[in-house]
Order: sequence, then C-alpha cells, then structure tokens
Amino acid sequence: MADLIREVPGGLQVDGLCLLKSCCSCGGRSKPSNYGVGDCCLTYSMVRQENHTVAFFAKATTPNTTNNYEWGYRVKKGLVEVDVLVHDTRGPKDFEFGGKYPPPVSEWQKRGWEILSQFERALEEPPSSCRPEAEARKPETGRGMGRGVPPLSSPQPRQFREGAPKPQVTLTWRPLAGRGASWSK
Repeated sequence: MADLIREVPGGLQVDGLCLLKSCCSCGGRSKPSNYGVGDCCLTYSMVRQENHTVAFFAKATTPNTTNNYEWGYRVKKGLVEVDVLVHDTRGPKDFEFGGKYPPPVSEWQKRGWEILSQFERALEEPPSSCRPEAEARKPETGRGMGRGVPPLSSPQPRQFREGAPKPQVTLTWRPLAGRGASWSK
C-alpha cells in the first residue's frame, strides 16, 4: 500500500491524485504602497508525509478576507491515510490564491478510498490587532511589549571633541586561498 504515495515535482501524488505545495510567485511585486507584500503573498499550500500518513494544509485567507471558514477531510485506503485542512474564504478576494487546492472528496471516493471524516466550520476572525486598519492605532510599546515599560530611547550619536580626528574604518573584501573569503580592516 505504500506504493500509493509517490513524490512528484512540487509535492506528492497519492493514488494518482496530486497534493501540491505552492506559494505566491509574485515575488512581493504588489502595489507600491504595500511595501512589496500583497495578500497573495500570505497564501500557500503545503504537504508532508510521515510513514503512511500524508498531511495537506492550504491557507487562502488573509487579514483582509471576510467570511472565513475551514474545511477538510480524512480518507483512508489500506494503511495509507490522507488528512486535508484548508482555511478558505467565501468573501470577496482581490488577489490570486498562492497555493493549490486539494482534490475534492468525490475524487477519492471514485478511487475506492474510505471517508473517515469530513467537516466545514466557521473560522474565527483574527484579533483586531492583526487587521491592517489597527496598525495605525497600535500603541507604542517598547521592551516590555505592552507591560507598562517605556520604550527604549534612541541612542544619541557619539560626539567627538572639537578638532579631534574622527576614526575611519575601511573594510575591504579579501579572498582567502582555499578558505573562502572574509572582511578585514
């Protein structure tokens, strides 16, 4: 039964069905105002195998998505089990999902897999501090991380005596024979 699981480029193939890991391929090229991180960069899918168990997880939600829910299933054939969990959204999406969705349960049934469990339930909304609009209202916290400890003050630039020469350090890159390379003064 272990021959049901094969490695394929980008993931695993179980009984002919692909479970693929993937992430956003935009390289952070989103709107300039977003500092290079779009919602698609927060979505992905991953797959792992341990002995005769394959676990698949996909995240298609972001702090900006609404009406989020999770769904999944567990199927079994012989000794091999496949667990699937997907965080998904029914709300509007203005980004492309960076991961890959798993096959529907019906595809596993067609191949003779036993369905052990199947579920769909609401996904709790992230705390308001995780939402982008809360970023502007975030209180300034320092080393105490909100425990009433004041933030560290920024260090003052080092002052030199008037007329004293300022130290200068020049770093040069020097390859070392047979031992790589290093920086030296």
